[in-house]
Amino acid sequence: MSYVVALSKIGLGEVPLVGRKAAVLGELLAAGFPVPDGFAVTTGALAAAIGDGAWTPETPLPPGLAGELAGALERIGGGPVAVRSSGVAEDLAGMSYAGQYESVLGVRGPEAVGAAVRTCWASGFSERVRAYHGEAGPAQVGVLVQRMVDARAAGAAFSVNPVSGADEIVISAVRGLGERLMSGEVTADEWVVRDLREPGGERQSSGGQQAITAGEAREIASLAARVAAHAGGPQDIEWVIDQDDRLWLVQARPITGLPDRPVPQVPIAIDVPPGFSTRDRNSDRPWVPLQQSIFMPIFSDCARHVFAFNTGVVPSAHAIGGWTYVTTPPDTIEELVGRVEKIAVAVEQGEPERLIHRWNDEIKPAAAAALAELRQVELRTLTDAQLTAHLRRLLTIFTELHEVYFRLTGAAVYLFGRLGVACAELLGWDAAQTLRLRGGLSGDHVPAHTGLGALARLAAADPGARARVEAGEIPGGPFAAAFADYVQGYGHRTIGFTLTDPTLAEQPDMLLNLVRAQLDDPYDLDAERARLAGRRAGALEEARAALSGAGRERFEHALAGSDLGSPVRDEKVFYAVSAWALLRYVALDLGARLVAAGVVRQADDVFYLGHDDALAALGDRRPRHEQVLRGRGEHAWALAHPGPPSYGPPPAPMAPKPGMTPPSAQAEHVMQVMQWSMRLFGGPGGPSGPDAAPGELRGVAASAGRYTGPARVITSVTEFGKLRRGDVLVCPETTAQWAVLFPSVGALVTDRGSLLSHPAIIAREYGVPAVVATGSATTTFTDDQLLTVDGSTGLVRAADAKGPGS
Repeated sequence: MSYVVALSKIGLGEVPLVGRKAAVLGELLAAGFPVPDGFAVTTGALAAAIGDGAWTPETPLPPGLAGELAGALERIGGGPVAVRSSGVAEDLAGMSYAGQYESVLGVRGPEAVGAAVRTCWASGFSERVRAYHGEAGPAQVGVLVQRMVDARAAGAAFSVNPVSGADEIVISAVRGLGERLMSGEVTADEWVVRDLREPGGERQSSGGQQAITAGEAREIASLAARVAAHAGGPQDIEWVIDQDDRLWLVQARPITGLPDRPVPQVPIAIDVPPGFSTRDRNSDRPWVPLQQSIFMPIFSDCARHVFAFNTGVVPSAHAIGGWTYVTTPPDTIEELVGRVEKIAVAVEQGEPERLIHRWNDEIKPAAAAALAELRQVELRTLTDAQLTAHLRRLLTIFTELHEVYFRLTGAAVYLFGRLGVACAELLGWDAAQTLRLRGGLSGDHVPAHTGLGALARLAAADPGARARVEAGEIPGGPFAAAFADYVQGYGHRTIGFTLTDPTLAEQPDMLLNLVRAQLDDPYDLDAERARLAGRRAGALEEARAALSGAGRERFEHALAGSDLGSPVRDEKVFYAVSAWALLRYVALDLGARLVAAGVVRQADDVFYLGHDDALAALGDRRPRHEQVLRGRGEHAWALAHPGPPSYGPPPAPMAPKPGMTPPSAQAEHVMQVMQWSMRLFGGPGGPSGPDAAPGELRGVAASAGRYTGPARVITSVTEFGKLRRGDVLVCPETTAQWAVLFPSVGALVTDRGSLLSHPAIIAREYGVPAVVATGSATTTFTDDQLLTVDGSTGLVRAADAKGPGS
């Protein structure tokens, strides 16, 4: 086994292997930044050194490492090196570990480097590190070895002001080694650079070192800005200028503890289109301009497909006051019946089933291949013209995928509604009884949810790996490889339909927490499938015993259609959010290029431009600061002014007019399916009712069972890391992407939803008691409050609540 990896072969994907400091610098070296060459000693070397024992000051290097160190030193040219610790959890956005680990400078020769490696390892077992990360076990440590730069001057630079958050680059500089700055041994020169495009925009605010010139300050500021653009957020870098006046980058990490910077609000005119407009229930925030420019036309054009096998209505989507609304145009009974007659012909010809077969046989494999190919593209290697072409191709695939996404939604809703009507008419079943026939945990999306259980099982089988996962660290060895495979296979997708939210791959600490939540009881997919199969078998036996002849044939036909459509509900989302992830990555790369060109100040400014304007800026290089400020201001205003649930008069109930030709029997059947399905999307519940008491909420009984456990209120994807095994998940509503949480959930309570909403369906599939549509669960209950959830009666009760008559 090799314990040494060249820095040129390291990227951010190797954090578990070499630690974050080494991985970041390897990534920056590959991107063309002036990083001194070197190599990393893997975290597996420390694990091998300890073996089954514990760390002691006498712990030797593992066999073979000394020879590898000698060879690696020779490859980078000999001479003195800097040996620095590289913790896996180091330099995260919320926990920097600054000053916690050891560095040894000016080290010469393999034997001395080996001793320095052991010094770095020892720092991971120090009391200060244990106290910092709040766990009893050691932090996981790799070691970074780089050619030592003969420093004339050195220091740090912040891409934004770390105190005020202002858009200015702050530089500290000293003569000689930067360690004199970090230790406080000397008083540094302080420089501020406000505008890289304006010569003379730098100024020295304090210090008497005269360590760097004004021109060098601008060069350092430019380096800090380019690193921040590449990273997609504000960065704290360490730099060195050598005796030949060459600037080097020796460390980069996110700036922690930045203050929130208020954005002046820019009011948005309220322009309401004719018809009845309802706020999109899947948009819990206003869309940023980039997302509006890309997705609003697609959403507006494709929303009609949801009703293709239902009412045939053609809605449109609009931004009203910055929020997304879906507008239903005025309608008449004659127009409705005419559309439904056409739909009846389409369903009679098997159009919903044909569409899903095409998805399974043609569209899905092609989309999967295209997304996999696009995911392999190294964006940073593309020219601006190539990046533009790449984005255009991605947008084409993105549009085509969402076209079929909405069509599949309409087909699947019809096929399940047809089963519901058949069960109601033939068996007298209500919706809850029919829902026993659903489930099976099938589709390409399932491993993304259940694969975390496999990782938990792998960690739980190895005491050392388990201890590291419990400490919030990624173990080396088989677990690290399996974790990396999971991230590569399932991590590159957004958790919501929002470009501004990070992907799962960008949040490995959150994924690791979900693994940790399952350590004591890893999710067992086979057992859960067997449970669902048993429930379904009982319902099937009951139905088939009561049916024969034409009734039995009708039931089996409807059942087959529902089975065909069931997996696509979340599977289509899996592929759609994979495309969203690629779009996010391109947007961030585009933002980084605009920063480097002086067009915008930070990479995420790109989200506040329309995509056509952002691409135009890549060509004309004209500043877009005013456009960004307006986009941010309008978004801030929309956040502060959420619109009403609806605009305009709701559609009045329609009844046949005297003398109208009655609908055909086939059209009547389509309307029955439509009515059965729409009843399951019923209105919200709430804390009302004669038997509701303080500390109690009533909602829709969505998944049977009774469970008591601690509440965990999670209102956005950024809070996924809070979840612990057995928690009662309390949230506004779930989408398909939230299913990654369900192997750890004890029960579910939501503000919104219905019997056929996603939270209700996913809770039934995972055997989780659920109450949905409570109206106010997220504001009524708090974290760690003990809740009892009765998914059979729709009652949620806090432990300290007093029931009626008590």
